[in-house]
Amino acid sequence: MNKTVFACITGGWLFCGACAHHPQQPSSQSQDSVSHPDTTTHSYFPIADALEGEIRQIDSMPVAIRKVVTRNGRKDSAFIKPAEFDALAAQFVAPEFRNGRFEKEFTESSFIDNATQDVTFTYSTTNRFLPLQRVDIIASPQGASHQVKSIYLEKNRTSGDSSILDKMYWRSGRQFQVIRLIRVKDGPPVQQQLIVSWAAGRTNEDNE
Repeated sequence: MNKTVFACITGGWLFCGACAHHPQQPSSQSQDSVSHPDTTTHSYFPIADALEGEIRQIDSMPVAIRKVVTRNGRKDSAFIKPAEFDALAAQFVAPEFRNGRFEKEFTESSFIDNATQDVTFTYSTTNRFLPLQRVDIIASPQGASHQVKSIYLEKNRTSGDSSILDKMYWRSGRQFQVIRLIRVKDGPPVQQQLIVSWAAGRTNEDNE
């Protein structure tokens, strides 16, 4: 599926950010990649805008959207309507992305793979009371800009006597998945997996 929305929203930002934070390494450098903590003031990656842009694009296209849920070893799948897709996808647009809270509560580090030129941005927080704890973004070079390949989030929350860890992965133009680990007091952990795909019927076999 065309990834124009992600590219348009984030391309210029990533290109400028990568140039600002990753000057060319000396020719004597032998390592394959380099990591730099971010120490300058700048705008963080517009995660909410990028995600909402692709959600709107999917809503506007005549694609089949498939949901696969695995729970207790049982797998159920069904095609879903855009309204249900929107509700499931909305969990990726965390409240922490709004009103400047992301910049206040999270720190950024960035990494360039010199072999592929992919750029990884990692955001983390020391505030353990926030549901959102980590965000990783991978983008690849596309001409004069960079295009988002994936967004990964980790969320923690409690519900009654249960603690819930969500590991969430959005693969641009193809699918998203949420692996949920539920730990109940004095009980064994329970794992659930949700995969929603919208590209040629791909599901979990496309995770490599």
